[in-house]
Amino acid sequence: MRLLFSGTSDGTEVAKLLFDLDLDVTISVVTDYGRLLASKFGQPVIQGRMTQDDMVQYIQDNHITEVIDASHPFADIVSKEAIQAAKRAGVPYVRYERASTLDLSGAIVVHSTQEAIEKIKPLGEVVYLGTGSKTLPLFVEGLPDKHIVVRVLPVSDVVKQCEDLGLVANQIHAIQAPFTKEMNNALMQKAKANVFVSKEGGDVSGIREKIDGCLELGIDCVIITRPKVEYPIMFSTIEDLRNYLLQTN
Repeated sequence: MRLLFSGTSDGTEVAKLLFDLDLDVTISVVTDYGRLLASKFGQPVIQGRMTQDDMVQYIQDNHITEVIDASHPFADIVSKEAIQAAKRAGVPYVRYERASTLDLSGAIVVHSTQEAIEKIKPLGEVVYLGTGSKTLPLFVEGLPDKHIVVRVLPVSDVVKQCEDLGLVANQIHAIQAPFTKEMNNALMQKAKANVFVSKEGGDVSGIREKIDGCLELGIDCVIITRPKVEYPIMFSTIEDLRNYLLQTN
């Protein structure tokens, strides 16, 4: 039995691979949305945040033989905890993460949310956030003089979080990815944005299209790079992960 940390499209890809290979797995997610994505593969799903100690206990109690981490590229705390938990429990740890986008030319590249906030302060008045809801409180607090428009998942608890932070209807674009360059441009034009902010989510997230769209519209584009994590072993394509699993199973 493997333990898969999921909750994103990457995790869904890995869950499908394990299903296709007829390999048993328990899928760990945090959100209701992640549970919905995971449940369609007919494998056990557990929901809730796990500490490192929780992970170790679960691995030992449920005879987990391998940890596969397909959590979000920016969920570095989860990954670091999972690496240590697997080490403590004496089982292999494998990371699956979409490849980074190497060409970020034309964007203002930063390495953290706080650095993004500092870069944005002297820029335009309307900031369009494509960074999701997790770091939204930091942007709202750090940019009190800006008009913020945020793009988030269309689920009720996320929209409520936005409202609790003081955002109103015309500041919340609740819509599911992926987005074409044309759709990105239309949403930014609708918001009258001067600045667009996104995380470097890889080619699958359309990061190059987002940058090109901003260049066409004359909008500043701020890209937050991924946290640096030293992974013991990592794959960036499903085919490479498939070959590894076939060799080690």
